[in-house]
Amino acid sequence: AAGGLCLVPLTAPLTGPALTDTADHIDHVRAVAGPGAVALCGAHDTGEPHPEGLTDPTGYPPLLTELRARGWSDAELTALTWENVLRVLKEADETARATSARRGPSTARLGERDELTPRAVPGLGL
Repeated sequence: AAGGLCLVPLTAPLTGPALTDTADHIDHVRAVAGPGAVALCGAHDTGEPHPEGLTDPTGYPPLLTELRARGWSDAELTALTWENVLRVLKEADETARATSARRGPSTARLGERDELTPRAVPGLGL
């Protein structure tokens, strides 16, 4: 594995309308990608409806309680809520620092590189 990360957006169209649907979705991602590759993405700024009870971060404790009841360890819950994201951000920072030591910053602009052209993401309002 490349050590990537799957952010699970807490939006009803993608994870289901109920907290238990969201827990099912997170369980599935963990089963497919492993506990080191899944993290929460609140997606509270997308304008999309959220699962019941997950409209803001105050809904996280009940979600984590549900996942704990499904067998998630404290270490896995810590990874889900913060450590996995922190690991990926640190790795990205290290890569950027190593790259900038070898060459100067890119002067490319998003519109000049087709692979970087922003595209609509269905279900996320982007």
